[in-house]
Amino acid sequence: MTTTSVDRKIAMPLEKAWSLLSDFTGSPSPAFPVIVHEMGDPKYNGVGTIRTIKLGIFSAMERLEAVELNRSYMYCILSGSPVKQYLGKFEFSDENGSTFIRWHADFKPKFPLTGWVIAMVTKKMVHKILDQMEADHQRT
Repeated sequence: MTTTSVDRKIAMPLEKAWSLLSDFTGSPSPAFPVIVHEMGDPKYNGVGTIRTIKLGIFSAMERLEAVELNRSYMYCILSGSPVKQYLGKFEFSDENGSTFIRWHADFKPKFPLTGWVIAMVTKKMVHKILDQMEADHQRT
């Protein structure tokens, strides 16, 4: 199993960061289109929602696994990635009007000896999403 993570503070209130990143039916930024394939259970904050998110030249089909409102959500990748048994989690906390975000993921690479490369690329994608989200927020 390979583990990777990002810890980052962004200049955005917790409520805004939460609403952008945790909405599995929407996109954290217009730069990352989302297609919803199946809606999850509204009684459980959309758990079970299946979407495809496009991140540059990559697309991944994901399922929302668990939600703790305004604190964290977990998701798995179903397809579109060179990994299996992928489970990612975003955690949020307020930090004096900004938001501290911790993201981590555990996965098994489909191909031997590629875990470190996938971890590096995935971390860059998470940073790119957060960069774009923060830039979009500063323009409004």
